[in-house]
Parts: sequence; structure tokens; C-alpha cells
Amino acid sequence: MLSFEFGDCLLPKKDKADRGGEDALFTSVELAALGVADGVGGWYFRGVDPGIYARGLMRRTAAAVQAGQRDPVKALRDAYDKNKGKGTTTACVALLDGGQLNSVNVGDSGFIIIRDGQVVQARQVTIHSFNFPFQLGQGSPDRPKDGVVGSFALQPEDIVIMATDGLWDNLFEEQVAELAVGPSDMVKLAKNIAKAALTAATEPGRKTPWSNTGGKIDDISVIAAQVVSS
Repeated sequence: MLSFEFGDCLLPKKDKADRGGEDALFTSVELAALGVADGVGGWYFRGVDPGIYARGLMRRTAAAVQAGQRDPVKALRDAYDKNKGKGTTTACVALLDGGQLNSVNVGDSGFIIIRDGQVVQARQVTIHSFNFPFQLGQGSPDRPKDGVVGSFALQPEDIVIMATDGLWDNLFEEQVAELAVGPSDMVKLAKNIAKAALTAATEPGRKTPWSNTGGKIDDISVIAAQVVSS
């Protein structure tokens, strides 16, 4: 039987820190489940804190899984149906069943799978256009079923890195994999990856996935999960 060991880190953008940022995440060793959400910042200029919608969606997704729903699309749909209020968010949810990681990703968050220091499964995203990801919430036509759905076979010692675009806009997947080589403390790994993304975002002229002339300063949320035999 396989399970996860987790570590996570959420670094809010400085001007959002007093609100806790606009990202949200959850992990559960008992449920072998994880998820991230990235509230769409444009709502703030309409008087709505985007983090509230994102946190509500993740909280309700975790509750759906706790209630016995093991299909990530259905768990996210249950949360989406119950998560009333203003706001929109991207969302990525994954559950480990046996040796299979079942997932759904709506938007430009997502995860990679690292095995023996190499990326064996790249991030899969759903976007309408550059910087316009699929999103769930008020006024958006996108639904949980519109996300990328996947099922991936995992092995002991595999590492799953799930994160919001605050990571993926600033570090290439191979750079993330390099940080995962060595000691397998998931708490330290999540923090190291988040800090490396922050450094990349604030380094002028650095080549990043966002551009050839620098990164994108944003909330950064990272979950590091190592597969273990239980």
C-alpha cells in the first residue's frame, strides 16, 4: 500500500500578506489527497478578496473527499457547487488510490512527478490564452469537468510537486527537479522550492518560464509529497 509524506509552504506576495494571500492549499495523509487553488486577483479591484473563494473551494474539496468521494473531478464539482459567493480561482486536486494518482487541473496551477531526479510527468494546464487560465467561479463558463484529467502510476520514492503559478512562472520544471535531489524531508523541500521561486521572481534579467527578462512576483504555494510504502 502506498501513501504520502507531505510538506507545504505558502508565501504570500508582500502586498497581500495581511490578507493571507490569494492562494489556498490542503493536504491529508489519511486521505492521500492534496490540492491547490489560486484566487484570480482581478476580483480585489472589485472589492472582493480572491483568497476567500480559493480557500472555501479547497476546504469543501477536502470535505468531499473526507465524506468518501475518491473521484477528484466529482470532489471538486461538489465543492464548486457548494462554494457560493463572488470570486474565481484555478484549482488542482489529486488523490492516491493504490498505486494510481488520479487528478484534475483547472487552470495553470498543476503538478509534476519526479523519479530518480528526473521529471517523468510534466505539468498539464488548461488556458484560454496567455495569462488567462481556465477558472472556476462566478461569471466563468469553466467547470471542473473542463480541467485536464489524468491517472498516473506512482512508485515508492517518487516525488510529486504541486503548486500554483507563483512557482511555475518562475522556475522551470527541471530546476524544480534538481532541488528535489538529496535528502527527502518534504517540509524542507517545499520551503526550498518556494524560496527559490521567490528569488527567481525578484532577480532582474533572469530567464524564467514567464519571460526572458525576469519572473513574476506573485503568491507562491508549494506542496511536496513523497510516495512511501505503508
